[in-house]
Amino acid sequence: MRNKAKLFSFALLATILFAFNFGVVSAAPKSVTVKRAEVLSDLITNHDHGFTVFTTTEGKILYCLDNLKPAMVTGQVGNDAGKADDGILYILQNGYPNKKITGNTEMDKYITQAAVWWYMDDTKQGSNKLSDEFRNATTTDINELIPIIKKMVANAKNYKDNQTKPTIAVSLNSDALALTADNKYYESQPITVKVTGASTYSAIFEGGTANTVIVNANGEPATTFKAGESFKVRIPANELTEKTEISIKVTANGVTQIAKVYKPSDDKYQRVVGLYDENTPVEQSIKLTASPETTSVEVEVPNTSANILIVTVAMGILIVIAGVWMIVYRSKKGKNA
Repeated sequence: MRNKAKLFSFALLATILFAFNFGVVSAAPKSVTVKRAEVLSDLITNHDHGFTVFTTTEGKILYCLDNLKPAMVTGQVGNDAGKADDGILYILQNGYPNKKITGNTEMDKYITQAAVWWYMDDTKQGSNKLSDEFRNATTTDINELIPIIKKMVANAKNYKDNQTKPTIAVSLNSDALALTADNKYYESQPITVKVTGASTYSAIFEGGTANTVIVNANGEPATTFKAGESFKVRIPANELTEKTEISIKVTANGVTQIAKVYKPSDDKYQRVVGLYDENTPVEQSIKLTASPETTSVEVEVPNTSANILIVTVAMGILIVIAGVWMIVYRSKKGKNA
């Protein structure tokens, strides 16, 4: 004779929503107010006029883009005009103040501004025409400057932005919850997160039961993890009485550099450009559904000629065989435990 005792199990349906969000939130402001910080001597042609160095009111150094137009004046506002190309990005990344070129601050600023204009002239962008006197200056004016500027421009024209772009990928080793050793919780298998371009990531969730929690590899509640670490979802075993959905969002925030362009409202003045860090958030979402479902485990009863009495009791099933009785307990342990 066969009898069936019900066991509770939990099936975890995991649907990974590959909704990578590469939307960009720029750290650069939407507008800047410029300030004429200093005028550099003309180190190549030795004319009376020199290069004007600009900063924002917050102290960010800016360089002019349009050589043939007059420079902006202190207090003038420049509005976000997008990003410059990879060549300008290269010059700013390898120019002052991001890097030391000669060790002489005035020379380094001069080289950076000259390289910007020279590059813009060579690539026919905007209003730019460097004088023949400037372009054809010999190395006898200041020996270091001309070769450095020409090399920087040549490198800029061949440069393709190779900064690591932030990415995130989430994967599951198993789609089943398993009862923990102490029988108190049901946990997912480790959820693996691979991140590039960022050192940490965060995991938050919505839904679940009252005390559902995200835990680290040691079983400790956590929401922030190092890149490469995994996490688990934990549900108290006594709380799951109906189908429950859990939405988990895994996010990371990488940083790249951009050459941000600002344009004055009066088009007769030069645009300016500065090097800014840009926050690039990426995310991936996982949707988990935990459902209580019933399955059966067969209990074998020996086929004897003895009289058999089966009585259902609160703690299980009482089976009496020829005066010998036993209780088959109901179990809450899942089939994946």
